[in-house]
Amino acid sequence: MKYIKSLLCIILVAVLLSGCSFRLASSVNDLISAISPFGDNADIKLAMDNYLGNGYSLKNPTSGDYITSYNFYDLDGDGENEAIAFYETKDSLGVAKMALLKKENEKKWQVLASVDGNGESAYRLDFSDIDNDSNVEVIVCWNSISNSTSHSFVIYEVDLDDKPQFEKIGDAKTVNNYSIGDFVGNGTNQLLLFEILSGTKNSAKAELYRIDGGYSLIGETRLDSRVLSYNNISQEKTSSGIRVYADAISSSGNTEFTEVLYYSNMYSSIVSPFYSYSSGTTSGTSRSCLINSMDINSDGTPEIPTDADYDAFPTDIYSLDWKAYRNTVLVHTAYSLFVKNDGYTIVIPDKYLEKIKVEYNKEERELSVYSSVDNQFSFSVKPVLKAVYDEKSFDSYSVVCEENGYYYLAKTSDNENIKVSLDDLKQFIKIC
Repeated sequence: MKYIKSLLCIILVAVLLSGCSFRLASSVNDLISAISPFGDNADIKLAMDNYLGNGYSLKNPTSGDYITSYNFYDLDGDGENEAIAFYETKDSLGVAKMALLKKENEKKWQVLASVDGNGESAYRLDFSDIDNDSNVEVIVCWNSISNSTSHSFVIYEVDLDDKPQFEKIGDAKTVNNYSIGDFVGNGTNQLLLFEILSGTKNSAKAELYRIDGGYSLIGETRLDSRVLSYNNISQEKTSSGIRVYADAISSSGNTEFTEVLYYSNMYSSIVSPFYSYSSGTTSGTSRSCLINSMDINSDGTPEIPTDADYDAFPTDIYSLDWKAYRNTVLVHTAYSLFVKNDGYTIVIPDKYLEKIKVEYNKEERELSVYSSVDNQFSFSVKPVLKAVYDEKSFDSYSVVCEENGYYYLAKTSDNENIKVSLDDLKQFIKIC
């Protein structure tokens, strides 16, 4: 154990001194390869070994909520989890396969079924009753081509009866990202697919489907074609259905905008209110940095970050105006400072935004805020890796947040012009 800790410290120091981004690894765990399951699931690897021999390697999904070697979910509703694993054999290099495992009679894990994938690896895995038949389906986005923004979307029904097997529902769809929910507001699930087609003028679109043995199109809309990828999809439940916020990285790669989509009974289709068919672009939801929509004020609703009109800040710090979609328009809810290098944003009360002076120390990774009225210090924030944190070395700071392997430290003053306490900072700091 001492050797492992020493090795981790060496790796962390090497990362910090390499000049790479501070957020190269989101936590210490990102620097360590996956380990085998333990406890009740310790023999699941043995089941794969017995099924395949030694000539295979596991291939973890790279995105979404299920990114481990073995992903557990109760597919048949019996109170016991089954497992999904992706792998590649020596005899089929470049072709990923998917295995279904189950612990039979509370004894040992067994591989019950396997199916060839639609690509060389799995991009994303999900579980959902997408066709509303009271059975959970397995949903996989396959990577057909390395580093491509398009993926092969496949829905699998899982039969766990006498002859367990995967059965595809309909044909594969080419997508960049997707979202599942009751967008129509009728009490059932639908599927919203985001597609980016290269080489065409109207290259981006969203399509809404009902799944009933195949794909039945409910509605579609064009989207801004200046998009590289939809990297984040969030939802807001409304009385008429689910509203979707799709954060899109622009084709330049260093700016972002948000597509808002919802189902319109008037048009019997999905609509994107900020997209213009005449110009082919989406307006009013962009920012000059890569930060996703989030619930910035903890009111249960996603807000969209847009560029604020304040630019008297260091080049590493972005001022953002967060807006909520209300009654067909965007309404201001909060301002914040986004510290790009350190991956967090901090809310600044509206009454203070024009009264602050901001400094950023790149070497110390410290954001400091002063009153522009008297040039007096108000507060500062800096993230520190948990693995190298020493309380004695930072005795003038307090921990106000911890996430992804970091402590976010802060110190405050009694400045009368900008009154921000440690308790305030605990609420103001949002990890991106």
